[in-house]
Amino acid sequence: MKILCLADNSSTDRWGHLLSFDYAKEKKFKFQGLLEQKDNYNNGVYHVGTMDMDTKNIISIAKKEFDKVIFINQKQNQFSHHRIFLAMWELIKNLRINGVQVEEENSEIFQYLYNWEDVFEKNRNICILPFVEIHNHGIGGLNLCGRSMNHPVIEKEKFSDILEAWVEGKNINNIRKSMLCGQRVDHCKQCHFYEDKNVRDQRWNYSFDWIARLQIKNINDLTKIKNPLHYNLRLSNKCNLMCKMCNSDYSHLLEKESKTIQDPELKEFLKEKVHHYNANFENIDLNKVLSIYITGGEPTFNPLTYDFLQKCIDNKKTNLIINIQTNAAKITPKFFSLTKYFKNLTMNCSVDGVGKINEYQRWLLNSDVQTKNILEFYKQGHHIHIIHVVSIYNISTIGDTMHYFDNMFPFASVQLQWAGFKGDILNPYNHTNKTMIVKSLQKAKQAKCYWHNESGTTEIINNLFSFYNDSTSKPNLKKLQKFFWYNDHLDLMRGSKLIEYIPDLEACRKYL
Repeated sequence: MKILCLADNSSTDRWGHLLSFDYAKEKKFKFQGLLEQKDNYNNGVYHVGTMDMDTKNIISIAKKEFDKVIFINQKQNQFSHHRIFLAMWELIKNLRINGVQVEEENSEIFQYLYNWEDVFEKNRNICILPFVEIHNHGIGGLNLCGRSMNHPVIEKEKFSDILEAWVEGKNINNIRKSMLCGQRVDHCKQCHFYEDKNVRDQRWNYSFDWIARLQIKNINDLTKIKNPLHYNLRLSNKCNLMCKMCNSDYSHLLEKESKTIQDPELKEFLKEKVHHYNANFENIDLNKVLSIYITGGEPTFNPLTYDFLQKCIDNKKTNLIINIQTNAAKITPKFFSLTKYFKNLTMNCSVDGVGKINEYQRWLLNSDVQTKNILEFYKQGHHIHIIHVVSIYNISTIGDTMHYFDNMFPFASVQLQWAGFKGDILNPYNHTNKTMIVKSLQKAKQAKCYWHNESGTTEIINNLFSFYNDSTSKPNLKKLQKFFWYNDHLDLMRGSKLIEYIPDLEACRKYL
């Protein structure tokens, strides 16, 4: 008999090995050790975890080779990280979805996650972020998250006032109560859009990360959190790129370009109030904060980021959990010299395609330099988190991109996000070559990173596949026409041509 034990072996205690060994000894089976990819497997007990092998291969091997799959009685505190614990839970669910029976020696360990899953299915309005996070944009206000930037929840002049208002503020507490009661909150429209498409998007991903990190057992535990545990800071709109899915709020170069627009219709279309974000690190207590997310603009382009990292080094706080959002386009030697000191640093790197497609969307980017910088961060020992914005620009090549991530960044987690833009003109559902898109999405489903559950990566691919594989689904030609109108103006201003970068998208023009 061949038995596969699911267990995390990534801690220094090697719990996966020890617990599987004890199981084999108790059941009087031969212990075969860590599962590896090979042609033949002998009888006995093997063990594997999500850090040892990718989900796709674990499912394939378990289905073909093993008589029994069991999750060993491993406690959550025996996992080296709460995200590995979450990944194990997702692995067990994916095994079952693919027809593999999984026994659980202790089903109670995941029970609170299953309970929360039921809560989130029934209440599509609840989110953990308003209970744990301060999202400060620095213009005299506070938001629920990065998706509600234009709708401040609290407007205060001083950051110290915001801290008090986060706890006692009537508006934010009404929002929390509404979420707990299942009432829709206007600030959350972007998440509602995808939830209504049955896509488990960022609400799920970020919430369950906090649920597992803090081991929040039920809704009542949320009301006991009295101080912010996480700071999300948007420093400024200073940026070194001019991304096509971005705007003046997040790039001073786009702000500069917008002032040169001559076409009155385009000027009116892009017209909006520009927020000059200027959050800072001054009021963050390094002795109390659990984690910090730094974004912009481009944080590696901002002196405040350098100063904060140096402050952490000087105060011996290099164990702090820090996430930095970056395009990884131009990383200075000084920045690399600072980041090497940090032990829990995640670089959230934006990569929107392979080669020229990536460069066309993230204008002024050199993809080779970006790749080199990402690999250098990895060599320093940092976690790499790839963020891929799915849009009409890259939907036809998403299969190639996912396999590129497998090959170039096999160590990275991959998060897909939707391209939000004015008038929804970058919507990935509006490509006219359905056959090409289906083929690309089929290829994406064969990638190892397809199984990553970062902001619903798997579900986003599945949802797009269902749409394009449906003979009755149709693109919105009105939005597609608006897209070409917008993109043609950008090409004219920047001296570029869509056909030279993404010819299949240029070919969609004939359907208008």
